[in-house]
Amino acid sequence: MKIVPFLLLAASLQAESLWDYHPIHGGGSAIALGQANVDVRDDRQEGNIVYNKVNAFLYALVPISRTSYFFPRVEWNTFTLNWNKNPKFHETRFNYVQFALTFLSTAIEKWRWIARADYNIDTKHFSQAKTYGLFSALLWGTHEMHRKWHYHVGALGYTGFEGQEVYPVIGFDFSPNKKWMFQIVFPITYSIEYSLTKEWKLSLRGRPLKERFRASEFEPQPGSVFSYSSMGAELNIHYEKFLRLEAELFAGYNFGGAFYIKDRTGSHPLYTDVQSSPYLGATLNYGF
Repeated sequence: MKIVPFLLLAASLQAESLWDYHPIHGGGSAIALGQANVDVRDDRQEGNIVYNKVNAFLYALVPISRTSYFFPRVEWNTFTLNWNKNPKFHETRFNYVQFALTFLSTAIEKWRWIARADYNIDTKHFSQAKTYGLFSALLWGTHEMHRKWHYHVGALGYTGFEGQEVYPVIGFDFSPNKKWMFQIVFPITYSIEYSLTKEWKLSLRGRPLKERFRASEFEPQPGSVFSYSSMGAELNIHYEKFLRLEAELFAGYNFGGAFYIKDRTGSHPLYTDVQSSPYLGATLNYGF
C-alpha cells in the first residue's frame, strides 16, 4: 500500500462524503526474477535458484479524525523459491496470508507518523501459529525541516521462525521542485522520481526483496527455516488517479544476495550467495 497525500484528503473529507474517496481498495502485484547461480559459501557453485511472487490484497480507509486514519488489510501471497540443488527440502511453492493494521497520523505539526503491525501465517498450517507464523512491526516518522526537505526516523523489526531482528529506519527526501523527488530511507525505499504529468511518474528505484519462511514437516530436513534477501535497481513507470487507481510496471536488475537454510530450531545453517539476474514486475491498486 502506498501512502497517499493525506493532507489533501483530510481537507477534502470535510466537505464531501468518504465514499467520494473510494475507501475500499483491492489489487495485486507480481514480480519474477530470472534464474540466478548459487554459490555455497566456502565451497563451490551449486546449481541455480528461481524466485517469483504474486499477491492479492484488500484494504479499507477508516478515518478516526481529520488527521488520523486506520488501514485494516488482508493479503494473500504465493511465492516460488526453487534451488535446484537444495539438499534440505524439495518444496518450492509457499503460500501465506497476511493480516495487517496500519495507523497514519498528521496530527503533530510538521510530522507524519506511520505505525503498522502485521502477522503472516502459512495457509497450510493455521493450527500451528507459533511454528508457522511471523510477526513484524514498523514505526516510521517523517519530519518537515523545510518545504523541500524531510528527514525520516523509526524502527522496523520481525520475530518468528526461530529468529528476530530490529533495524533502524533512517533517511531523507528532497524535492527541489514539483517535478523531482529524491528519497533514501533505509531499509524501506530508495528512489529518484520525475513527474511527467499530474498522473504519470518515471523513476529509478532500488527494490529490496526478503522472504523468511519455514518448509513443511515432510522434507529431508523437516521444518527447515530459510531466508532469502537481495537488492535490485529498476526503471519504474507509475500511473495514479488520486485514490481511484494506481498502476506500475517495472523492469530491473537484481544484484544478488544471500540465501540460508537452518534446521527447525534455527541451528546448523547452510549459507549460500545468490548471484545477479534481471527481473520484471507490475502492481495494480483500484479504489471502489
